[in-house]
Amino acid sequence: MDFRLMTRRYGPTMHLTPTGELDLETRAALDEVQARLEGVAAVACDMRHLTFMDVTGLHGLTAFARRLGARGIAFFAYNWQPQPRNLMDLVDRLYPPAGHDRNRPTHLLRRSLQDSADAARAMGAALAQQDAARRTADAPRQR
Repeated sequence: MDFRLMTRRYGPTMHLTPTGELDLETRAALDEVQARLEGVAAVACDMRHLTFMDVTGLHGLTAFARRLGARGIAFFAYNWQPQPRNLMDLVDRLYPPAGHDRNRPTHLLRRSLQDSADAARAMGAALAQQDAARRTADAPRQR
């Protein structure tokens, strides 16, 4: 089955609906979305039409979620179908977390909307503090 990625934007929220099979060859679609996220605060990904995901697709989606988090953008995926969910369960069983569930390999893909938003706000605040500190350090000193 072919892969398609429908995108819709509502203000600061980008909605993604992947359809078909997520694998190595479809990773470019996520990279393309990444380039169009100026002014986006949250990405909501409806997985109801994603019928298959292999390990390379899982890795690509997890990397996508990490890159969003690094930019202070919340990522939330929902309506997982059985095959992709079973793959995530298998990966989590093979690589158990050290400590808290937040260390599971697929944690970023399973977070609730509230968890995603809280993490994005924290990252956004940290980025703002870094920017303010940089501007203060770069400002000319007054006598």
